Amino acid sequence: MCILKQVRKIRKNKETMIDKYNIQKLRELDILQVADLLGMGLRNKRALCIHHDDHHPSLAFNVKKNTCHCYSCGFSADTIALVRERLNLGFSEACRWLADHFDVYIADDRYGNSAKYGNSARYADKCADKKVLTASDRRMASLRAHFAETHVSHGHIASSSVDVEFYQQMFRQMHLSESGQRFLFEERLLSSEALKVCQIVSTEQSVCMARVGRGVFDGPSLIFPYFDQEGRLVSVQSRYLGKKKSESSFDMEKVSIDEVKPKEIPRFKFAPGSHRMIYGLDRLKDYPPDEPLLITEGPSDCWTALTLGIHAIAIPSATLFDRRFQGLLAGRNLHIFPDQDEAGLSLYFELKKAFPRLVYHQLPEGCKDLSEYYLKLRRSEGMTLEETKTKVQSSVSV
Repeated sequence: MCILKQVRKIRKNKETMIDKYNIQKLRELDILQVADLLGMGLRNKRALCIHHDDHHPSLAFNVKKNTCHCYSCGFSADTIALVRERLNLGFSEACRWLADHFDVYIADDRYGNSAKYGNSARYADKCADKKVLTASDRRMASLRAHFAETHVSHGHIASSSVDVEFYQQMFRQMHLSESGQRFLFEERLLSSEALKVCQIVSTEQSVCMARVGRGVFDGPSLIFPYFDQEGRLVSVQSRYLGKKKSESSFDMEKVSIDEVKPKEIPRFKFAPGSHRMIYGLDRLKDYPPDEPLLITEGPSDCWTALTLGIHAIAIPSATLFDRRFQGLLAGRNLHIFPDQDEAGLSLYFELKKAFPRLVYHQLPEGCKDLSEYYLKLRRSEGMTLEETKTKVQSSVSV
């Protein structure tokens, strides 16, 4: 039996110790109260995402659905999943944690004897409160103080890093599968030659994000590496290629029993432990400083720019620019085709503050991003790749 099946079997046995009715009660707890108890610093129903290094509150809470979703990395969660991710607990442990702190009774003969933190009184000792936990304001305040002590900057409860060795092995074993080739070269009309430097692979089936129990990259997906300026692997991201549908029960981050509420599969996922990073930093050394360098929002537009023969790097999302990288780009001939939405324009204004000489290029009406503009020229206007290159390159040759 493969390790994935073993883990799923073990988790399923543990999860079924808590009945369906109690799991539903825990999922119906107010997610804003859960987030507040976890010390996430809620502001206008938003918080810093706990799944990646975040400076801008990109984790939005939907009170109607009682869920949260990050519009930067695609992380989404209900009450149980939020506790799991924030505290790095298993499913049953997260359920018991919620039950302890919201006075929900769970009929389980092992309840109160978790090896992780014991019963609620012992967990109170761990939180330095040394009193039995109740639903009082005093308990809420003491827990916030506890998480404030263990909470490091930018929304992470503990320092983390990407399992580089695991992903290096993954990229050695994988290749660009049928769905990946179809998406890149048939749907997006990208150049296979230009994308060789990107080392993109893809999978038809869901694959593990880590050695054990940290979720999956859903299949079918593109999977692509992020390197630093020295060429070292520092992060990995996936782009889901399937149609919008419920998240597969194959995802180990989700409980595998029947009562799971369906959730939409995020289009983008980062590897566990990822921090904010610029895509394409390893290629900077090959780009002369005086030549145009295009900053795109997201790797997909970056691949389009490379196909067009334009030097390019990418900010993974409009909320993920980190000024730590400002020095690497200072003095360069920077250009941008901002996405035609609020997030894209916000990214432009933020970059303009950091790089006053950044050149703005307006996309034609009806084109939301560079990739749409490229496809319009190729498909609607019937241009060849060389004709399209000439047209777009002429607009950034300043």
